[in-house]
Amino acid sequence: MACQAIKTFYGHIIYARDEKKLVEYKSGALGVDQSGRIYFCGSREDLDLEVKAGECRIEESFDLGEKLILPGFVDTHLHLPQFGQTGKYGKHLLGWLESFIFPEEAKFKDEKYAHKISEWFFEELLKNGTTTANIFTTIHKQACNAAFEVASKTGIKAVMGKVIMNRNCPDYLSEDSKDAIKHSVELMEKWHGHDNNRLLYAFIPRFAPSCTNDLLNQIGEQLKANPSVYMHTHVSESAAEVKWVQELFPEAKSYTDVYARAGLLGPKSVLAHAIHLNEHDYKAICDTDSALSHCPSSNFFLKSGAFAFATCEKKQIRFGLGSDIGAGPQMSMFQVMKDGFYIQPDLWIEPAKLFYRATLGGAKALNLHETTGSLEAGKDADFIIVNTERKSNIPANILQKEIDEILSSLIFLGDDRIVESTFVRGKCVFGASLLNSLVST
Repeated sequence: MACQAIKTFYGHIIYARDEKKLVEYKSGALGVDQSGRIYFCGSREDLDLEVKAGECRIEESFDLGEKLILPGFVDTHLHLPQFGQTGKYGKHLLGWLESFIFPEEAKFKDEKYAHKISEWFFEELLKNGTTTANIFTTIHKQACNAAFEVASKTGIKAVMGKVIMNRNCPDYLSEDSKDAIKHSVELMEKWHGHDNNRLLYAFIPRFAPSCTNDLLNQIGEQLKANPSVYMHTHVSESAAEVKWVQELFPEAKSYTDVYARAGLLGPKSVLAHAIHLNEHDYKAICDTDSALSHCPSSNFFLKSGAFAFATCEKKQIRFGLGSDIGAGPQMSMFQVMKDGFYIQPDLWIEPAKLFYRATLGGAKALNLHETTGSLEAGKDADFIIVNTERKSNIPANILQKEIDEILSSLIFLGDDRIVESTFVRGKCVFGASLLNSLVST
């Protein structure tokens, strides 16, 4: 067997191996092969043994000192066209959509505008250390295509699609059902699986009230015909929305049942928010192995309610965290983890659990855990370099503390400022100047 050539990063490594187990190497080494996969993750000493045994050779190395090497974050729900509308004060969900969001999304009819916002959006995601994201665009085919083009160039991993809706929205955002499906299929055929599955497609009915039963059924038919494609939507975000769904779909047993009847639930289905669920909802989610996206920051901002974190854990429902830009006011998953703790009135969530949900738990929610979410050998080298010294209120000696204390400081005190570099499949997609400043051998 040929000796494997690798690029090596030395630093303080932390990742979640599963929901209950954290892995830490204070003097760690991350070896990346020429295909962008992780060849080695462990202690420096063990890597040295492999090198001496002739199993691999280090072609290039970067010594990060005590800086942290963490898995890249997985954001399981956010809206590209809402990025410029963060922090719009004073409205619950439905009023907020009508006052701020729908008018902004109308601007994406202009492809140049869509391209400009897409560049800003993906640049900011990578600055925040997000390497994989599950994204809504708008109803406009060309705007969605522009988003894919920009994502393709940046190197980020993304699950994305055009929004579909044909009622209960402004006329300028409503579309003919036939056109909605036709354009979605054309985008799917062009982008799904792009660059060895770095970019993936999702059918996106905005939420049940915005789609007729016939349109939902047509989406279900497409999912049945294309089982590797995703479905991404909202469910039970606000009490008023749940009541509205009951009025619009009187035949359904619950909000989630609307999607189940149309064939929209399954292992590749991600339902955002899921706050006001009943037992029938939970059963449908569990029976179909559908996943949820918990969006604490936006739930806080719109006063929508608190996600049943402990209940979903107990029922072993797959769920990750979502920034939900633009109701969520920031892209930083450090901030989202913090809000995930704050929004629970009686539940004390350990930092390790929040970290898991922002990394490997999110990857599992997107069914991408075989390739990302942790730093195990064989996975894609999706990771970030974190420098705690870039945030003044993080204790100077924090990296000498126990792992729970380190994660607690990152979650409650960290933000985008501590992310120095971001890598996807071993390629530096943000912060290349850091590597250029290091001595490479």
